[in-house]
Amino acid sequence: MSVAESMNKPTTESQDGLVSSDAGLAWATDVLVQAGLDEDDAQIVAASLIFAEMRGVKTHGLLRLGIYVDRILAGGINGQAKSDIIADLGALVVIDADAAPGAVSGTYACDIAVERARKHGVGCVVVRNGNHFGASAYFTNRIADAGFLGLAACNTESVMSAPGGGRPVLGTNPLAVAVPLPYANRPQLDMATTTVSQGALLVAKANNEAIPLGWAVDVNGQPTTSPIDGLAGALTPAGGPKGFGLAFVVDTLVALAGAKVSPSVTALEADPREPQQLGQFFMAIRADAAESLDGYQERISALVDAIHNSGINGHRPMAPGEPEMARERQSNGKFAVSPSTLEALSSVAAKVGTPPLALIPATV
Repeated sequence: MSVAESMNKPTTESQDGLVSSDAGLAWATDVLVQAGLDEDDAQIVAASLIFAEMRGVKTHGLLRLGIYVDRILAGGINGQAKSDIIADLGALVVIDADAAPGAVSGTYACDIAVERARKHGVGCVVVRNGNHFGASAYFTNRIADAGFLGLAACNTESVMSAPGGGRPVLGTNPLAVAVPLPYANRPQLDMATTTVSQGALLVAKANNEAIPLGWAVDVNGQPTTSPIDGLAGALTPAGGPKGFGLAFVVDTLVALAGAKVSPSVTALEADPREPQQLGQFFMAIRADAAESLDGYQERISALVDAIHNSGINGHRPMAPGEPEMARERQSNGKFAVSPSTLEALSSVAAKVGTPPLALIPATV
């Protein structure tokens, strides 16, 4: 099985354990509390990881818990951080995250963006001195839940090569958009600007799987099927110069906060004592400026219907975000954990003195 297949496989394969979302959330929260976060912050970080798991986005799920714990214990993530507003221009706010967990500073920033959008029609919050924030869609959905069009972006350490280049120079620099429709029918985009996220290679490495050609190049700039060589080399930009251009735009947005740009960001997998000092960008936009929110929602719903009806030979194309939403609906409140991930999570639990993650008992 290829890594692309394994990342999206059904949650009923016998070699995987099953975990209920509630149990996973409670367990991850406990691990993070024992590592040094307070209860509220631990719940935010855990919720972002379980959000990704339930949507089948393994690259940003519990796979990330171990490195978060290592960074909290070592100090690269400040478990007692207090994010501060350092510039306030009304519709534009700049925050210093104080090396807080990325999901914590991101949630704080989203809520400010929504508050300012209620008053000004748009709220833009840029963050410096941040850390890895997980799945971008976690934040845009929070904004959309409040009734606003949500945008989010974040830069990372340099892992993407330029078209025609070989050495990494820009980050995966993900960006996301969520439309304020009811969650079950909400179109949304969440994408890395690389062909795949770095987490896809980490999943392949953990499962001892090859990666498709085109995802990454080795240190000599040659296409590779080895996730180890790809991690040592560089990821390819999505769509060539188009993805590279989008990644560049993300760096220009987070630089508004005085954040470090990709070549200066500390790698997530580097010395856990060092904060990443990356940047985050969040925007909330009122959808009822030109017409009622209902009118806006009706037009976006009609656009989604047009996408669904554009197929041929019985094929029904999907709008952005629908594959992830379908996996969440099919999950029945549980998610799969591979043996390699379960082993890694057991080591994390032992490190902080908590019981291992409990699996749903297998039926006889």
